[in-house]
Amino acid sequence: MEQINYKRELIFLPLLILPLIYIAYVWGQLPDRIAIHFGFDGTPNGWGSKWMIFLLPAVNIGAYLLILFLPQIDPKRMNNENFNSMFYKIRLALVFFLCFMCFLATDAAVKGSINKGISNWVPVGLFLFLSLMGNFMINIKPNWFIGVRTPWTLSSDTVWRKTHQVVGRLWFYGGLLCAVLSILAPHEWTEGLILTFTLGSAVFAFGYSFWLFKKEKENTAV
Repeated sequence: MEQINYKRELIFLPLLILPLIYIAYVWGQLPDRIAIHFGFDGTPNGWGSKWMIFLLPAVNIGAYLLILFLPQIDPKRMNNENFNSMFYKIRLALVFFLCFMCFLATDAAVKGSINKGISNWVPVGLFLFLSLMGNFMINIKPNWFIGVRTPWTLSSDTVWRKTHQVVGRLWFYGGLLCAVLSILAPHEWTEGLILTFTLGSAVFAFGYSFWLFKKEKENTAV
């Protein structure tokens, strides 16, 4: 079993701790009731206790720990240097993105709204993150935790490989395109763009993996 390189993990420490330090710094400025959800125009539409401000940093820490230890318990025993390197890149991208969101959410809670200039970059950051995940997905090996996990990809290594090569490229190039569109398109289109991309790519991945599996079975039967 590949051991965790804890020295390499030190880069995550500031990304996990700095949001908590920032919360402590502005704690006195937070009202007892803070905005915890915002529309795409930066207007608050959900409220909660000021203690809810710790939720996103907790999610960041939890996601980091989860992805850190998943390779250690993978029943497919893909726990090797290449597999761990892929999980490391995924952890780094996810933690960096969530760290940014922690600072944005805390600043918005203090001000009572999201600066519109900053809120325009939230979907851009999301699409760039998804594009990066697509780049990782192209070469990810079969496992039980991350990737397009349909009954057909889990039943065939060939279907897994072909599905991830196509869907990974879809996420990569689609994410880049949507990042550009989220800058150029009217602000009110952003929510629809995110839903269309995420749901559309999920439906495509499901259907494409089924088609590949069916085609593989037909070729085997001949």
